[in-house]
Parts: sequence; structure tokens; C-alpha cells
Amino acid sequence: MKLRKIIVATLIMVIALPATVAMAATPVYENGFDGELGGAVAVTREGDVDGLPVTPNIPKANDSANVQYVEGKNGQAVSLDGTFGLILDAKAVGETYSVAFWVNPARFSNFGPIVQIGQDLLEAEGRCAWLNITKTDWVGDAAPIMWSRSQEASLELGDDPNLVWPWYQKAYFAVDDANPIALARNEWNHVVVTVDSSKVGMDPVLETEVAGTYHSKLYINGELFGEGPVAKYTFANDSKIYLGINAWDIIFKGYFDDFKVYDVVLTDAEVKDAMNTPAVGGATKAPVASTDAPKTGVASLALVFGLSALAFGSGAVVLKKKED
Repeated sequence: MKLRKIIVATLIMVIALPATVAMAATPVYENGFDGELGGAVAVTREGDVDGLPVTPNIPKANDSANVQYVEGKNGQAVSLDGTFGLILDAKAVGETYSVAFWVNPARFSNFGPIVQIGQDLLEAEGRCAWLNITKTDWVGDAAPIMWSRSQEASLELGDDPNLVWPWYQKAYFAVDDANPIALARNEWNHVVVTVDSSKVGMDPVLETEVAGTYHSKLYINGELFGEGPVAKYTFANDSKIYLGINAWDIIFKGYFDDFKVYDVVLTDAEVKDAMNTPAVGGATKAPVASTDAPKTGVASLALVFGLSALAFGSGAVVLKKKED
């Protein structure tokens, strides 16, 4: 009888385990900038005048950039002084992804990149696609704006390479408090952007599908702020992540900390986890899981359920022997 009670108690614990071990999504890349760039590279643009290029050009590595570090949200953070940006060594993960980071802006500029993600930025290969997390004055000053473009997606819809050029914040042309500058200057703000290739992007005002786009969500400081369309192919092929710089606009000035990349769409709970969990190490790339490995804690519960089934089977055998 005592053995039966022990087995029953063990089985109850195993059954309860899946409800308690759910883990947050694991970043495929993370960089804490704790006194080093790690694999990130400081970049500048040829011919810049006061942080603005005379002729658009792709940022290139510059070993003489004045990279500094300051007190960050967690440990140290990298400081961009408005004369250079960074290219991360994060690899493109495909059509579905999330990025999470802490940012402390010292200034905003119109169309100036906070974070720019993309490929073939100057259209040399006919597959230009990018997402610019930026500030605009289209509806009165608003930031962050998710502004994107996909030449390839445009040409899939017709002959005009400029068909797919969507943007969103909370909504499109809402000229009121619905579109504030939601990122505080000289303070730490946490930003998460998700892109879900399983869903067509929706116009946040008309609530209609936007061709050539995927559904995206924007979170600020752990809370859903807005959602809308992002152009296809922004983080495919050889797309890169640029911090504070792109090929065209005024370089960002401020600090970055704990940049993370995920190959899944973060849930609301995972967004908060990303915000509250410091990046691993100074500038560390997490190992990329194999294609058949679980990408989130929810998926990894399959292993726990398997163990549960095994425990049930073992318990049944023991009980049967006891009864025999």
C-alpha cells in the first residue's frame, strides 16, 4: 500500500511538471555589449557630412570609429555618438522572426534608423527589402514607426517595384494622441517587433489585408503598442541588422543594450521575458537549433509529456506486479 502511494505521488508530480516547465523562446542571437562589440562591427558611410550621406551608400567597416560604452540597462551598453552605426553578426532567420532590444535615444531624426533590417538596400540586385524602425513626421512626429519595403514582393504583384511599401505604428493617418513619440528620450525603452509569415499583414485602420506583407506586432516596455503590415522578405537571404545607420538617413545617436533575435513570433509572455532577461555574456551568439529541435518552451513540452508517458507505463508495471 505504501509503495502504491509513493507511485501515485510521483505520477502526480510528473503530470504537473509540464505546466511548470514551459520555457520562454530562446534567442538565436544575443549581444549584451558589456564592454565589447563581440562579432558586431562599427560602420560608417563614405562622404557623410554631419551624419548624412551626400550620396546614398552602404555602410562599411571602420576600425577608427569612436566606440564607447556606458552604464546600460543590464551591465554596460554600447554608445553611438551620431558618427557611426553597427552591423550585427546575426544571420537572417527567414520570414518569421522577432527582434528585442533596449534603446536609450539621445535624438530622433526624420526617417533616421533606430534599427534597420534588410538586404540589397540600394537595389543593385533587384531584391531590395528592408524594415526601418524609425521616426517620421507624416502625421506629426511619431516614433517608433515600422516602415518597410520589398521590391521582390512588389514585382510578384505587378510591374511596379514600389507597390509594397507599408508602414504602421498604432494606425496610419490618425492625427491625434494615437501616434505619439512613444520612446522617451534619455531613458531606457524596451522594443520588440514580431513578424509572422503565417498571416497576411492587416491595415490597422481599414482592417483589410495588405498584399505583399506579413502581420507584425510592436511592443514597447512589455506591452502591445500597435500592429500592422511589414513587407515580405525583410529578414531573408543575406539580410543584415544595422543599429543606428542605413544607406540614406541621419545616423542615430544614443545607446543600445541586450539585442536579441528570435526565429519565432514571441508571445505576450515571451515579450516580457525578453525584456526582463539580460542577454547572455558580453556579446554572445546562442547556438542555432536544428530544424527539428523545439524553438520554444511550449514545443519542448513534448519531451516532458514523453517522460510522463514513460512514468505512467513504469508505474503501471509496478502496480501490476504488486497486485500479482
